[in-house]
Amino acid sequence: MNEETVKAIAAELTKAYLMAHRTVPTSSLEAVAASIADAVPAITAQNAHDVFRRAMQTEAIPTVPTLVTAAKNHIAESYRETSNTPSIEYRDPCEAWLPKSDIVKRININEAIKNYCIACGVNSYANLCSARARGKEVYGAFTRKIKDTLRRLYTKYWRKCPIANGYPYNAKLNLGLIPPSVEDFRRMFEAENSSFA
Repeated sequence: MNEETVKAIAAELTKAYLMAHRTVPTSSLEAVAASIADAVPAITAQNAHDVFRRAMQTEAIPTVPTLVTAAKNHIAESYRETSNTPSIEYRDPCEAWLPKSDIVKRININEAIKNYCIACGVNSYANLCSARARGKEVYGAFTRKIKDTLRRLYTKYWRKCPIANGYPYNAKLNLGLIPPSVEDFRRMFEAENSSFA
């Protein structure tokens, strides 16, 4: 196991904890970094930053499965960039956050609605489940106002979420983006409440 790689992973883990507003586990940081280096041999001292940046688009503090996927994707893209074969495919810089597939966008929207309702409280989530159980029309009517609220919240706060790290500044926002977590929505509510105080 490469000591430089472990140090690079520990540095990236520290950044991830700080960006997620979590306490850095200094006593076990080296052990966790060594464990990640062992579990994800594709991470090197040279690519740790890029792999973690990619993984943090999915999870604020990346788990091993997320890092494995991020490392595979990073290596695949690096290979494509250094290959002598010209790349024909146009790569949308927003694709990591805003998938091309309409189905995945709808999944993201439904996940955002679910996380929003959970952040609002137990009754809101129960009402969402009840609306879903009563059929498409009832669910559509129930979520219409939530989607309007999400659009407003995304405009003000989505770029401040950990998942938005690296999202192109001039790119438009869309409800199909990777959704904020329940904790992200709670932070949005706090910011909204403090702006009215």
